[in-house]
Amino acid sequence: MPKLSPLPIRTRGKGFFGRLWTWVTEVRAWEVVEDWEYELPNESKIIIPKSFIFDGASIPRPLWGILSPTGLLLIPGLIHDFGYRFDYLWALDSEGCVYKDHENAGQEYWDKLFYDVGEKVNGMKVINVLAWVALALMGRLAWKSNRKRYEADILPNKPLCTESA
Repeated sequence: MPKLSPLPIRTRGKGFFGRLWTWVTEVRAWEVVEDWEYELPNESKIIIPKSFIFDGASIPRPLWGILSPTGLLLIPGLIHDFGYRFDYLWALDSEGCVYKDHENAGQEYWDKLFYDVGEKVNGMKVINVLAWVALALMGRLAWKSNRKRYEADILPNKPLCTESA
């Protein structure tokens, strides 16, 4: 499991209605506190780097009683959020160096990977299909938002692979 630190939901200094609105509309963000290695369903190894901040699966608050964003979908959500943000994953090769894998793969790839990782992690086909359908229908807005935002690469604590001549 990844080591995560919860980030505060900013309610301090707001009036009652501001705090209430924040509580209803904002989701807790999490920071990865050390590089996290994971083996994908296709057996390739990836690393989500330390300091990556994500909000997990974007599940509407009224549904949290039956499906927590930090429950069954935490791992698929973490990997998916990194893919949406950067449009690649850091992959680990057999020599122990990292390279960008599936660079520019696009929204459909990351949505499908969310489903595949969900199947590997939790095996809850109905939940994974519903989450995948929700991503297919509603993910476009988050995808477009991430394409407009520039964020520098977050590097894992491993050497970068170099191309051999």
